[in-house]
Amino acid sequence: MGENTWVLRRGVHNPTASTPARLPYSVRRTTAVDILRPDGLEGPLLLHGSGRDLGTHGDGSPVQFDSVHSTVAIDFVGGRIVVSANAGQMGPDLTALVGTRAGSGFRSALAAALPHDAREHSLLHRVLDDVPVATVISGYALTREDPDGAAVPIARTGAVPRADYCAGFATGGVFIGGIETNGTSPVVIGPPAPDLICGPDPLAWHQMKDLPAKGMRRLRRIDVRGEDEIVVDAMFRDSYVDEHCAETVVHEYHLDLTARADTLEIITAVATPRVLPWPECSGAVAAVNRLIGRTVPDIAPLVGGEFRGVGSCTHLNDLLRSVVDVAELSTKPAALH
Repeated sequence: MGENTWVLRRGVHNPTASTPARLPYSVRRTTAVDILRPDGLEGPLLLHGSGRDLGTHGDGSPVQFDSVHSTVAIDFVGGRIVVSANAGQMGPDLTALVGTRAGSGFRSALAAALPHDAREHSLLHRVLDDVPVATVISGYALTREDPDGAAVPIARTGAVPRADYCAGFATGGVFIGGIETNGTSPVVIGPPAPDLICGPDPLAWHQMKDLPAKGMRRLRRIDVRGEDEIVVDAMFRDSYVDEHCAETVVHEYHLDLTARADTLEIITAVATPRVLPWPECSGAVAAVNRLIGRTVPDIAPLVGGEFRGVGSCTHLNDLLRSVVDVAELSTKPAALH
């Protein structure tokens, strides 16, 4: 083998096959952000958000607490600048977000624009909080849509990976090694995406449209139940639909967590990688042990301040940050009795 030989090895490819049943006296939050470029690669990036909070009574009957829809348009090639944002006719005014960058600083702008939603971890806040990460992962679609069918130059995606930024970008790993060897960002095609939405329970997820060809979606689900001890089952999945309408999984993580109901102190936390692009990515799961003994409100500042470098994963960090919603969701099961 020559000195420039480079072998692409993939990470874990074991996507979840179905969505668990809704349990009595539980609350389920589901959200989706559809990541679309209807006017082509040079056109605006459209992020269509949707979500629902659904409770389940002891007899299995449902109660809807909330539902939301939003649309954020981003000038991706012009600096990832938000050019329009709305939450529908019944939603709050989001014009304060226009002109912000859909990256660093967006979440601070969101908190300033919707202080109550940010403080109360509302459903709308959760959907809009995904704007920065949805913008980043939208670059995956650009790599898949290269007209030559090969890995595209890093400059095309607008992102320059930094070695040792996270576990997947570890020096000497598959991703960074591929860039150093070939000068392009390597691309892994993920496994086929099992259908999580169309199952035996039509209320398992909120209603959403089918993804069009060359579209992406970030799905989230978080189930919360329990009285003395709160039990949390959370997950997210990023997927892509190719030109033949075949959907594949890009990233998927699951998190099982328990916490005391009175203090929200975390008792147990286990992260399970289901689909990740690079073999080094899974090395970050041990980081969740640092959550034990902390409280749910502690998670976001802890992750933001300390979960960095090759012992971390940006996608796992994002899932952990979303668990702060438990602070709100855990108050709802009392209304189900």
